This record gives sequence, C-alpha cells and structure tokens, in this order.
Amino acid sequence: MAPAQPPALAPRASSPLERCQFCAARTRCPISSVNAACPEPLAAAIRERSFQKHDILQQQGEVAALLGSVKLGTLQATRRGSDGSERPVALFSQGHLLGTYGLLGQRNPLGVRALSSGRLCEIRVADLYRLGRLDPALLRLVHENMAAAHGHLADWAHVMHSKTVTEQLLLSLQLMALEQGHPMIRLPSQQALAALLGSSRESVSRGLRLLEQQGTLTRADRWHCRLNAPDKKTRPD
Repeated sequence: MAPAQPPALAPRASSPLERCQFCAARTRCPISSVNAACPEPLAAAIRERSFQKHDILQQQGEVAALLGSVKLGTLQATRRGSDGSERPVALFSQGHLLGTYGLLGQRNPLGVRALSSGRLCEIRVADLYRLGRLDPALLRLVHENMAAAHGHLADWAHVMHSKTVTEQLLLSLQLMALEQGHPMIRLPSQQALAALLGSSRESVSRGLRLLEQQGTLTRADRWHCRLNAPDKKTRPD
C-alpha cells in the first residue's frame, strides 16, 4: 500500500501576518489569534525561526522571556528530579506553547528539547505588555493550552502503567497521532522512545515489529508509520 501523501503546501507568504493566515497550526495558536486582533503592531514583533534536532528550546527553572508556538516538529519534555537527573516525560508537537509560565512570572516546570528539526513563532513577553495585548482573551487561550498540556502529561503517565513495552508503544503512537493531528505519524528515534519508556532500543524495535506483524501499524519508511485502527478513547474528553 502506498504511503499517504502529505498535505499540500500552503502558498509561500512574505510577511509574518500572511504566514499566520496560511499556518497549519493557526487554529491552535494564541499568537495567531493576537496577531489577527492587532495585526500592525504585532507583525514586526513576531519572529519565525527554525530549530534543529537536539536544540534546547526551554530550560527548566528559568523564567521564559519569549512565548513560542510550535509550527512544525517533535519536542521532548524533560523533568529534572530530586536526584538531579533529567529524564524525558512526554512528547509534544504542533500547536504546543513554550514559555507560558513566563506570562505569569513563574519558572518553567519542564525542559524542552527538539527531537527533529522544525519551526516556531515567538514573541517577547515584554512586547505583549508593551503593546497592551496581554488581555483576558489571550490569557484564556494560554490557560487552555496549559490545561491541555497538563492533561497530555497525565496521558503519558498513564502509558507508563502499561505492563509491556508493546502496549506502551501502542499507547504512545496513539498519543502522537492525536498530538500531530494526522494518522501518518512522524516517529522519533528508537533511542528517544526507549528513553521515554524506560526501556531499551532493542525492546522498542521488537515492539514495533510485533505491532506491524499484528497489522496494528503500517511502516511507510524508517521515520513514518500509520496506525490502522487508532483508539480514539486513549485521551479523555
């Protein structure tokens, strides 16, 4: 079976405002909503930038100076425990906000690093205050994103309670499909999955092969697979 074709690319935009109009993450992006409500002053303040695999996008314990919305890419959330060790706790992708606690003057509870190359849009928290755009409508969107992120972290904690690596992998793939908004999933490396699940790369490789043999997933290539029967009840309403 031929792999599904990716969505058609949007027309190339020449300004931040036009890029917001064509962005695939627009409906999940508070920055886009603010830009539409007050386009002229914010157009110059919003910056789109690329990131590369392994880039550190957020440091635990810092007060973020930037509010960022992920347009493309897979991110790994990490948490440094009481023993001082930093461990992966969840995966995020398109539409996730970085720096939300900075709006409240609070420190980042998580670190975030890139598992793939990607792009995000950023605006300085100071500019939101300066332009008078830190209003109830924006805060509502930010709070909704923060609540969704907490629920997402709880979903990943639920994955850890599965009895086998294969079950953990299936639940992980279902969460990634929901997060990426498409049944064709962009897979992180097997090493990254193993670190997230507290397993080994060999166990992850065996689990993926078993799911493929069972017909639960179809591999398109090394980095992409499709869930043939995703369980829509994985994430609570």
